[in-house]
Amino acid sequence: MRQAYIKKENSKRSKQKQRGCTQPKMGKMDIDYQDLHGAFFKYQTKPNLTSHGDLYYEGKEFEVKLREMKPGMLSRKLKEALGMPDGAPPPWLKSMQLYGPPPSYPCLKILGLNAPVSPGDSFDDAPGEWGNPPIGEEEPLDRSKHWG
Repeated sequence: MRQAYIKKENSKRSKQKQRGCTQPKMGKMDIDYQDLHGAFFKYQTKPNLTSHGDLYYEGKEFEVKLREMKPGMLSRKLKEALGMPDGAPPPWLKSMQLYGPPPSYPCLKILGLNAPVSPGDSFDDAPGEWGNPPIGEEEPLDRSKHWG
């Protein structure tokens, strides 16, 4: 629309331009109503809405949605960033074996802590090994084994 207005202004003679300065008129732009209709009704997209009761702040719509992520599951990018080869335990596993699972996720199954590891993996304190054998679901964490 602006280009059409500029083209129309450039085609005027100097006398017509001067007359426009002394007698200004509102609504000089020729509006293409088809373009406006397309912008508002055809190509308009709905914004991402927050759920009811959420506090909105600037930039909330650009945050990463973590619905597909689950606690305890490590993404490929995170494993690469930590330098973990495939099938290796996470670096914090031995601390979890010593202090227990995170208190915010008491029922979380963690390989090498309260869930069995894949066959062929061994338990030892060497680097790349899975530390102490996992404790069963119903047994409480026995810290005496780790402290003694």
